Amino acid sequence: MTRLPTVRLLVLSCSVIVLPGIVLGHDMGRPHSHEPPPTARPLPFRVEAKTPIKGIKLAPGSVTTSGQGAWKFAAAPGLAPVPETAKPHLKGAHGTLIVDAERDIVYWGLENVGWIAFSDRLGKSAVITGDASLAKGNLHGADLLPRRGRLPLVVAADNVEGHVYLSDTAFGSVKTLGIPPGGPYADGKGFAPTDAAFTRAGEFWVTDGYGKAYFMPATMEPLAYTGAFYGGKTISQTPHGITYDRKDKSLLVSARPEARIQRWVPARESWLEVHGLPAGSTVCDVDLWGDYALAPCLNGPNNSPGPIYVINLKKRAIVSTIKPKEELGFTEAQHIHDACWYVAGRGRKRELYVIFTNWNPGGIGVVRLVNVAE
Repeated sequence: MTRLPTVRLLVLSCSVIVLPGIVLGHDMGRPHSHEPPPTARPLPFRVEAKTPIKGIKLAPGSVTTSGQGAWKFAAAPGLAPVPETAKPHLKGAHGTLIVDAERDIVYWGLENVGWIAFSDRLGKSAVITGDASLAKGNLHGADLLPRRGRLPLVVAADNVEGHVYLSDTAFGSVKTLGIPPGGPYADGKGFAPTDAAFTRAGEFWVTDGYGKAYFMPATMEPLAYTGAFYGGKTISQTPHGITYDRKDKSLLVSARPEARIQRWVPARESWLEVHGLPAGSTVCDVDLWGDYALAPCLNGPNNSPGPIYVINLKKRAIVSTIKPKEELGFTEAQHIHDACWYVAGRGRKRELYVIFTNWNPGGIGVVRLVNVAE
């Protein structure tokens, strides 16, 4: 049994100024005890004959595909063009993707560049000129929160600077959290956040994947960590990604070296279940769309090039394995770092895409769901 101390703190916040954790008052509370995550249940592979959106119908032999059953994808060349000014920074790309579906904009965080916006159904791109802090480090993992009548909010984890940024999609005014005060971070060391996710109103969670491996809640007003810390190296050596599932109000923590997706329920402070990916699949994050999740991996089994798994969460099964490098000609996609769903069009004219980023070497690619008769 792992005993995890919970400390509640109040931290001052201010736009653009880093908040290292100025403690005004505290209640040390009592340590919380949590059982380790349950044993992972390997996800079986099941072929599906239908998808929520039908793929574009193509003639047999007209295109190379990757995937199985109805979940077959083809390369979509020409989409998500990288702006010329950003190309010198591509090699070191180690960032994230978020989607503003209402405005049809996809944002890509690129190290030493900041945010790149893809618009017009991924046909156009531009580097966003925002607060300088966003271009200083690396926007490694992020989440976007839609708001009615207002620009969406974005929370982003910067593993290089050890910061968490909160802003809207104008990116002009940024609030910044530094290392959490107290608890496992009382020594002021070892904080390299890799992802963040909005949860209930006024709250988001951060995972310290490259640091001490804790994940923790924070509030937006005031911008501060609550002082509760969960996890640590006992639950994963690298809890790389964190994603909120609004269906059951749980968090999906991507345990990268363990090839696991671990479901945590904040309200109960306990683990619900653990999904096991094929051995060696170093999962970085998950992106949700209805009953389905994308799980991009740095590597596949036996150190093969990184795959992207399509998972039916309702059936608890892998329904397709996309192999961008091995099967679709993305020669630099050795390690897949992030992936997101993207739906273009409306009604019967909807098309489904998967956008992915690769690391070492860095880059971005797009694949499209297709329907090719056998």
